[in-house]
Amino acid sequence: MSGSTATKRTGLGPPVLCVLDRAHRGAVEAQFFHALYGLLDLHGQFERVDVALRGPAVTLAVEEDDYRPSVRLGTMELDTLPDYRGSVRDLVAEGFTVFVDRDAVTALGFAPERLVAGTVCLDPAELALRWPQYDQVWFV
Repeated sequence: MSGSTATKRTGLGPPVLCVLDRAHRGAVEAQFFHALYGLLDLHGQFERVDVALRGPAVTLAVEEDDYRPSVRLGTMELDTLPDYRGSVRDLVAEGFTVFVDRDAVTALGFAPERLVAGTVCLDPAELALRWPQYDQVWFV
């Protein structure tokens, strides 16, 4: 196991990898709770909880200077949306390993250097090779 995924045992449950493929799912409907926020609660319940962002979900780990968690719906601006990039930073700060699919990052026009500090950018095949390190793989 590499140093980036070696985390001390924090809970009794098995090591888990949580895979997110879609970005901003339910952002308007679930402004108070979203998948990344929920993962923070799991941290103490499992031996290790790591996160893999793939597809459009990789945008959650891209740092942007002008990002505001808001959306315009007709004439109304909804500015109480979750700050997903902040949540990725929180996950890293709490000891989660956050893997980001390099192919998806570049396919969406972003440079891997623009990812949130502490995330691990990997080729999709390399990410798949890590799956046996986990007792469970969840698609969130």
